[in-house]
Amino acid sequence: MFIDVLAHRHAGAQRQALTGESIAAYTELNHLLGRTKGTLARTVWLDCADELDRCVNLYRSAWTRFASMVGNDYPNGADTAPSPELGPETTWAFQEAADGLRAALAVLRREARLLGCESWVR
Repeated sequence: MFIDVLAHRHAGAQRQALTGESIAAYTELNHLLGRTKGTLARTVWLDCADELDRCVNLYRSAWTRFASMVGNDYPNGADTAPSPELGPETTWAFQEAADGLRAALAVLRREARLLGCESWVR
């Protein structure tokens, strides 16, 4: 899904940048969730995991809608630019997903650090 956004000719620079931020936060969040499972307070761990799922689902549904309405096969003749309302709606969803992932990551980093568990990113 993330790669599809980065490769889509009409994704746009801002949505691609938000995708890069989401990839970084998603990857580190998954890493820390894996390292802290069973050692971190259950409610904190579950809240962070739930936020990860919510953000990925938000991102995925926005991208699915965008991609279904905006063609990407220019060589085959279908060169459709995003409609004015679809572009901002997708960007807003990507921004919300990136913000949520960063917030969950901040909580998980803080709580993991209390247990002596550091992420690869400080």
